[in-house]
Amino acid sequence: MDYSADLFKGVGEAAYLAQVLELNLLVLISILADQFSVSLDAQLILNDDKRTLGQLIAALKKHGHLDDNGSLILGNALEKRNYITHEFFNRNAYALTDEESYQVAMDQLAADKHTIALATAIVLGFVQGFCKEFHIELSDILVCQGR
Repeated sequence: MDYSADLFKGVGEAAYLAQVLELNLLVLISILADQFSVSLDAQLILNDDKRTLGQLIAALKKHGHLDDNGSLILGNALEKRNYITHEFFNRNAYALTDEESYQVAMDQLAADKHTIALATAIVLGFVQGFCKEFHIELSDILVCQGR
């Protein structure tokens, strides 16, 4: 049996969560470093930023007061994202066709997605708090994208 569709879907979901985490880290860092502008119609406009997830976490540590628990949560999310992005299919090749390997891989993928989702939810909570304070809707956060 071919289990590739479920595996690809799970990896895609994890990648999406990691990208949401990256975007929210960028927003949070920009707010903490006062590197954003608010337009007349209350949009938060950010510069495009090509830093990696690890670089964004390091920047948050520099600009924010990240305690040991926060560092651990973000570090774990980074580790899981890196594993999923760079190693998951190489280490789970048999999961594409073997039911037992598939189940082990899916269970691990679910746990890894949970780790990334936890970090994403925490960072998003801070972003929501700052946006509420500045009277900015989350849908009004814009990133100026370079070409």
